[in-house]
Amino acid sequence: LVNGDIVGKSGVERYYEDDLRGVDGQTAQEIDVFGRSVSEESYTVSEPVSGKSLYLTIDKGVQEKFSSLIEDAVKEHSAAGGAGVIEDVETGQILAIVSYPSYDNNLFVGGISQKNYEKLISDSGNPLLDRVLGAQIPPGSTFKTIVASAGLDSNQLTLNTRYISRSGYTFSNGAPFQEFRNGSYGSLDVVDALTVSSNIFFCEMIRDWEMSELVPYLERFGIGEYTQIDIPGEMPGRLPSPENKIKLAETTSPWLEPIWYPEGDSCNSVIGQGITLVTPIQMANWMAAIANDGTLLRPHVAKKFVDEDGIEYPVEYPPLGEEVVSKEALEIVREGMWSTVNTSRGIVGSLSTTGTTVAAKTGTAEFGRVNEDGVYEDTHAWVGGFFPYENPKYSFSVLLEDGGMSSNASAVMRNMIIWLVENGFVKGN
Repeated sequence: LVNGDIVGKSGVERYYEDDLRGVDGQTAQEIDVFGRSVSEESYTVSEPVSGKSLYLTIDKGVQEKFSSLIEDAVKEHSAAGGAGVIEDVETGQILAIVSYPSYDNNLFVGGISQKNYEKLISDSGNPLLDRVLGAQIPPGSTFKTIVASAGLDSNQLTLNTRYISRSGYTFSNGAPFQEFRNGSYGSLDVVDALTVSSNIFFCEMIRDWEMSELVPYLERFGIGEYTQIDIPGEMPGRLPSPENKIKLAETTSPWLEPIWYPEGDSCNSVIGQGITLVTPIQMANWMAAIANDGTLLRPHVAKKFVDEDGIEYPVEYPPLGEEVVSKEALEIVREGMWSTVNTSRGIVGSLSTTGTTVAAKTGTAEFGRVNEDGVYEDTHAWVGGFFPYENPKYSFSVLLEDGGMSSNASAVMRNMIIWLVENGFVKGN
């Protein structure tokens, strides 16, 4: 590089800088000791090589529609911010990837002014944070899709396993644990538990199991790991393991007790609370693995390079893992996610009228202070899933940070899927 060269400083341009920039040519000319040319002739030492053109997987129309829907939802629900991903479940190609609020990166070309920079860093919406890659948020009940997959694959759960969802449920020391808003659902199997999003079912499961046996399954689905997406700035989230809790208590989170409680910590973890953290890109990616029978993809936004002669170079990335759990386990989980949307008992009925068949799981992740009624004052709204159910094509995740109930995120995705069907991206029913 020499002074004056234009280089990619962020995002995809930074990631693929070497391919995009090309190689400068070199010429030689005879000069005297003062640097003055003594000859009008120059000699070519090496010819310049043009950089390749990069074509992205992002669809402009989908990106614009998704951005508009998420922006509107953030404003309507006074959320701190929002994010969304739509991913091809067979290739890992990203159709749309949205983080709101954002900023005009042209401000940084040639050096950003102090005034503009201070405006960005003081913005309460944190526009410099790419929430898709960098927002590490408790996933709430969306996490139950992974936990159910692990339980079924390990035979800790079968279709005949039943637990009772009831009020007044406690741990062995008398500490209470309850369904969302203290509901009760009676006798449940795993499909039922996903359908109604039972906390107690999955708590009972892990009390009969070992967290140390669940953790490797979480890792297989990419929890606490980078998806290795081809955009800089990704964060890994956090794996809910005994070792990680103790490490946190001893370093950055001294308010935590440096001990793992087999009931309390494990039950909070399997419902996507406790120390569990994920990013929107991780969620879209694990939903893709559920949809495609167990292949954990490497998501990417680069589709192909084209050189100056018009020769194309497709961009393909090998998967991060294959057969993360059995196909039989995932078939049952998919049924539970379908039931969540398409049965009278399901809690995501809004996605049943999109024009295609959707399978999904929502999460209302609680945080902050608890009010006098014992209800958390703040919640993150999540939804993740895939469609069409019969022949999955796209997975998705939507986050409204501090955006209220999960139904707020579901409403965004409902409108997005309707638009995709109307515009021919997915065949309607």
